[in-house]
Amino acid sequence: MLLVVYLMAFELTVGLSISKKVSMAGSTIGDLISREEKLNKEFLATSTDVSKAMFVPYPSKNLAIKVTGIKVNDKKEATVVWSWSSVGGVPYTAGTTPIVPSEFRTPDVFLVRTELSVTHELLMWLPGLSGSSTKTLTMGREFFFRQRLSRDIVCTDC
Repeated sequence: MLLVVYLMAFELTVGLSISKKVSMAGSTIGDLISREEKLNKEFLATSTDVSKAMFVPYPSKNLAIKVTGIKVNDKKEATVVWSWSSVGGVPYTAGTTPIVPSEFRTPDVFLVRTELSVTHELLMWLPGLSGSSTKTLTMGREFFFRQRLSRDIVCTDC
């Protein structure tokens, strides 16, 4: 029984470590992008490499990153300016209204929204007292950062 408790504690510790790495990778990507004045899809694609490097020694299965440039006007109305996804396609259409928390709706501000998710297989011990099985969890985080150097961040080919 002690061995089962030890293995369960180990699995939970690994899961918590991966959860922390999801937060760290998502906030780092948002922070780096918010320091740019102009970028493109090639630059945004490097965020996948940054994330994978941050997950070492753990796997980053099904890593998905979405980065969105959002302009908030003087009436505190948010609009998607550009959007990019690491898995292809455009996650949010330009000109649409994204969900932005009220504390980030400052007049005349440009926001970078970063969403990062990975899957993790958690080994479940004694499910129904009949051995072990795995459960797949999707861990994700969302971050908002203000632009740092200019009034807007331009994506030339998003």
